[in-house]
Amino acid sequence: MITFEVDITPMGAVRMTQRSKWKNPSAQNYLTYKTKIGYLARKKFDNPLSGPVGTEIGFYYPVPQSWSKKKRDEALKGKIFPIVKPDIDNCVKGIFDALNKIAWKDDNRVVVLNTRKYFSERPRIVIKVWEVEAA
Repeated sequence: MITFEVDITPMGAVRMTQRSKWKNPSAQNYLTYKTKIGYLARKKFDNPLSGPVGTEIGFYYPVPQSWSKKKRDEALKGKIFPIVKPDIDNCVKGIFDALNKIAWKDDNRVVVLNTRKYFSERPRIVIKVWEVEAA
């Protein structure tokens, strides 16, 4: 199993055209986001995995500043989950886009996916990838 962390606030995939890729600020942020994830992944993967792949992804969001100390503590203990945008499937899409041709040849190789959102004092993404063996 290969595990790595990306110290970045999770964001979802951004729809973009060829033109908006260069003009739209959110598209620019998304491209930077994917580049950072890909850069860190390249340090962990010598070659893309060629068989079926499993992934576990934890998205850690900052606790809102406006929350009371009690609510903040509950969030950090895992009693409150981040029901916030972006949707978790869009977050996964961003990770999969970043890891294509680095962790795996294509994201159609992913046959196991476990993902979850958490609150944390340190926003980040924890990514685990492994090759799945047949039963």
